[in-house]
Amino acid sequence: MKLNFYIVIFIIICIGLNAGAQKNNALFKKDTVASLKDTVISSRIVPSGFLSNDSIPSDSFPVTTSNFELSEEALEDEVTYGSRDTSWNDIENNKIHLFGKAYVEYTTIKVNARYIIFDFVNNVLEAHETIPDSFRVFAERVDTSTEDKPTFIDGESTFTYKKLRYNFKSKKAFVQQAVTKESDFFLHGRETKFVSAGTDSLQQEDIIYNKNAYITTCSADHPHFGIKAAKLKFIPNKVAVMSVAQLEISDIPTPLFLPFGFFPLFKGKSSGLILPKSYDYQENLGLGFREIGYYFPINQYIDAKITGDIYSRGSHSIRTNLRYKKKYGFSGNVDLGYTNNVFEDENTAVKRSSKSFNINIRHDQDSKAHPYRRLGGSINIQSNRFDQRTFVNPAAATVNTYNSNFSFSHSMPGTPFSFNAAFSHSQNTNTRKMTITFPQMTLRMNTINPFKSKTATKEKWYDKIAVSYAADFRNTTNTTDTTLFTKESVNNLRSGMWQTSNVSANLRVLKYFNVVPNATYDEYWLLNKIEQQFNPTEIFVFDTLRNESGEILGITKRITQYGKIDTVQERGLYGYRNFRTGIDINTKVFSTLQFRKGFLRGLRHQVTPSLSFVYSPNTTDKYVRKVDTDSRPEINRAREYGIYQESPFGQLRGSNAQMAINYSLLNIFEAKIATKDTIKKVKLLNNISVSGFYNAVADSLKWSDVRISGNTNFFHGLTNVNLSLNLSPYVYVNNVKINTSRYSISKNVFDVLAYRDFNLGVNTGFSIQKLTELFTGKNTTSSPVRPEQSNNTKDDAKTVEKENKKSNTKESPKEMILADWFKQINFRHNIQLRIQNLGDRDTTIITTHTVDVSGSIPLTKNWNISVGSVGYDFKSKRLTYPYLTFTRDLHCWSMNFNWAPDAGSYGFLLE
Repeated sequence: MKLNFYIVIFIIICIGLNAGAQKNNALFKKDTVASLKDTVISSRIVPSGFLSNDSIPSDSFPVTTSNFELSEEALEDEVTYGSRDTSWNDIENNKIHLFGKAYVEYTTIKVNARYIIFDFVNNVLEAHETIPDSFRVFAERVDTSTEDKPTFIDGESTFTYKKLRYNFKSKKAFVQQAVTKESDFFLHGRETKFVSAGTDSLQQEDIIYNKNAYITTCSADHPHFGIKAAKLKFIPNKVAVMSVAQLEISDIPTPLFLPFGFFPLFKGKSSGLILPKSYDYQENLGLGFREIGYYFPINQYIDAKITGDIYSRGSHSIRTNLRYKKKYGFSGNVDLGYTNNVFEDENTAVKRSSKSFNINIRHDQDSKAHPYRRLGGSINIQSNRFDQRTFVNPAAATVNTYNSNFSFSHSMPGTPFSFNAAFSHSQNTNTRKMTITFPQMTLRMNTINPFKSKTATKEKWYDKIAVSYAADFRNTTNTTDTTLFTKESVNNLRSGMWQTSNVSANLRVLKYFNVVPNATYDEYWLLNKIEQQFNPTEIFVFDTLRNESGEILGITKRITQYGKIDTVQERGLYGYRNFRTGIDINTKVFSTLQFRKGFLRGLRHQVTPSLSFVYSPNTTDKYVRKVDTDSRPEINRAREYGIYQESPFGQLRGSNAQMAINYSLLNIFEAKIATKDTIKKVKLLNNISVSGFYNAVADSLKWSDVRISGNTNFFHGLTNVNLSLNLSPYVYVNNVKINTSRYSISKNVFDVLAYRDFNLGVNTGFSIQKLTELFTGKNTTSSPVRPEQSNNTKDDAKTVEKENKKSNTKESPKEMILADWFKQINFRHNIQLRIQNLGDRDTTIITTHTVDVSGSIPLTKNWNISVGSVGYDFKSKRLTYPYLTFTRDLHCWSMNFNWAPDAGSYGFLLE
């Protein structure tokens, strides 16, 4: 009897005294038996015949440890299991049933399912997506609202399933309806066998066998397309091999068969072909394949791809893209492109070719890479409108200037000096002119106070004396995009050096006034100058007079040019110097008005008056020459030119004598507005400024025009208004200013100034979403991306399109109202006008008047229209460059139709 009692006690301890125990220590290869942790949530009421989780208290028997040997069939490690909702032990069959977010973990294996059965005797686990009807009483306790798909994880291998049976000892699993993702492929198997690595001494990797397999890149539970194979064997992250297979689209078999298949399943980067991104048609180029090429990674820091376009009428292009990145170091890319567009004349059928290229380099250095040295910038050079000839891009159509700036900077620690070496470039694609500066080396000294004492406690006036210095050496050439790599660019090279020094002091006078005396000296050393000489040699042509039969009746001599100007380039070392000095005085004046009640609680007017005196000597006589223009004395008019007007620092013509007083008055108007919750400050006018000057040593027209300018915003910044007004103190005759003041004629103090021109600009930009936020006072979702002009424009329209697609609402059409369709549409209206006084009449000129629309319209859940730019120019009376994209979401694919009417181009894209 006692023997039977001890046997019962031993069995209870082995299978887990607590009904909710998660660790079955009888299976461990350990020489002790430890207490079991109660982490499984107890079930409430269980059917009769089964042991309740609470039937035996967890502390009914003291737990002891004793040394004993485990069977060789025991598992290698502990098994941890549990469930969220309920569980119960089947003591008779040595099984535990787990319901609701059930899980089992063993070494590298993790199993999750709604329902799991664990067999302690056979070391077998069964997992199900659904709970059988025989356990309906337990199914009612399970919260299915937060249940995920059942998963099986073994190391890096993960798949979902309907039903799974796993043997912990043999490390084999049999799975029904398994789905796993390997690389970019989704592998479906109706019946799957999983064999873990280490099953025998020869197997070092996990192997998965599939029967009735389906291989696809579609992520849907029921794929829209794929390759169906009778058998499939694959090794995760390595390779997949299949038997005879057939392509299916929407469950419809196609005539395409494969005798066998081999799919690499490598993770990370791997070399491979790049299929055409789109199929394009342009009337002058024909049908084409765009961006077909090859991709190959070089190492963990660098990868590259080569893509090109091919059109049916002979046009082609090739582009190389090299990308690199090192963490906490640097990143960047190098893009090189070449395009050869072939056109055929409709009348002569003669083909002509137009070639273009581009160089696009970007390098960014991480701020953590070096404390005081930095290398980075961008280079964007192209010829013959490469961007428009290669990409159908609405942003590129409105951009005609490109700039580059690439530099190396070095801050010298412990000194006020810094060094910079740079390459810069500017280009106008309309005129095809290009300016390149390389190298440009600059040494700069930060402002220092040489007389400031480090030990004095009280600051003296001379402590505020500040000195700064800078030096610059540069080479510059002016050329065109067609002669960039020719000898002409070298012959146009201009070199020179510039240095400047400034001395100033910021003094406080009479408590409220800032007084800043200053002096600046500039010096240039140049290697080139020009001299112009008049050549009086007459240029003439002979005109031949013939009769109707073609006989020569006479020949007359006709002079077409009475002399010409010859420009001579001289090389040497030449100097140019300039000096100026002055004193600035400014202060601030505030006036306020407050109210205790009402909507308006206060007004504030800030005035910043400024007065400055500037002196500089006359230096034009040294650097400006005169040259005749005609050999006829009565017509000859001497023309001035600067001997350094082609210097790398621009035109250096010296300066006229100046002893001028400059004045300005800056005004800012603000108000305090009371709302329900708080009092906020708003700007009524951002600024209103009045400025002008008086030059005492000028021989005439000593007073300048008085300029009044300002700007302000309305409707929370949706509308921006800029204005300027020029008032002249002089009389105009035939629209030419003469040296006669208006006051000397009118003798009226109210007729001292007369307006010459008035400029007004109103720029409004808004969306339906912004208007909704303005009137409701609620901040809804973030505003959509607006296309901005930039130097690197070839990807702008695509980026805007992708960002707008990401932000599209996913509501069904029934839930959407008309305003929801257009809430991501941006409207912009820009008008610039000028009113000019021509003496006897006023003339109003509208210089700019455009309206355009951009954004996206989600017609339905899957249909979307992206508007790159559609607008109208009222001045030129034509549509601005429109660009439309119609997108259909096909879940695993996306179908796009692009249309650019102005470019005569449209394309289809399926990706």
